This record gives sequence, structure tokens and C-alpha cells, in this order.
Amino acid sequence: MKIANLEKAFSNLQQSQFFDYEFQVKVEVVTKRFEYSFEALWKTLKLFLSEEKGLECYSPMDCFKSAYQTGMIPEQYEQDFIKMVRKRNEIVHIYNEPVAYEIYNCIVPRFIEAISAVVDKLKQQKSFDS
Repeated sequence: MKIANLEKAFSNLQQSQFFDYEFQVKVEVVTKRFEYSFEALWKTLKLFLSEEKGLECYSPMDCFKSAYQTGMIPEQYEQDFIKMVRKRNEIVHIYNEPVAYEIYNCIVPRFIEAISAVVDKLKQQKSFDS
């Protein structure tokens, strides 16, 4: 299954937003799981775009642009994926508490909704997941 790793990482991310931990721990867990999901997402899209659309992409931003152009990213989430790339790059500064909270507030709920929309579209591509 080509999207199994993405589905597992994303499922963990979805569940983490509901953990009943101290908020600071929750922020760290959610941001780390977002990081895993982000990596799995763009690499799955890279594979999909190559195998199904004949398009090559070499970076997350490149893959997200191509995914948007091919209809894999719904229009209402286009800007979220651009922001997602920036926030993913800021995660290295997670020791800065205000930055961590800002990233968390982007992930929950908006980035989770955006990723969910793409995962659903990938799952609809029966020829890709076989």
C-alpha cells in the first residue's frame, strides 16, 4: 500500500490533538507528529505525481504546487499548503514557546483539515494505491 505510511502518520497526528496532556506537552507532540505527516505527505504526493501524472517534483513546495495544479489539493487549501511549508521549516525553532504555540494553532485544526482533504483524494485514486 503506497499511502499506508501516510495514513498511519496522519492518523497519529489527528489523534494527538485530543490528548489530555499538559498543553505544552500536547504542543510538542502535535508539532512532531505534524512533521512526520508532512514528510509522508509530500513524499507520497511526489510518488503519485510521478507514477500517475508523469510529473517530477523535488521539494515539498514543488510537489504541493503540482498537486494543486492537478486538482489533488482543493482550492480552499492552496494557501494552507504554502503556509504549511513555512511552518514546517520553523519547527526547528520549537524551543521558542510563542513560535511553538503559533505553529500548533496552524496545525489544529486548519492544517489537519487540509491534509485530510489530500489523503482522501489520494485514497480515491484506486490505480495508485494498488
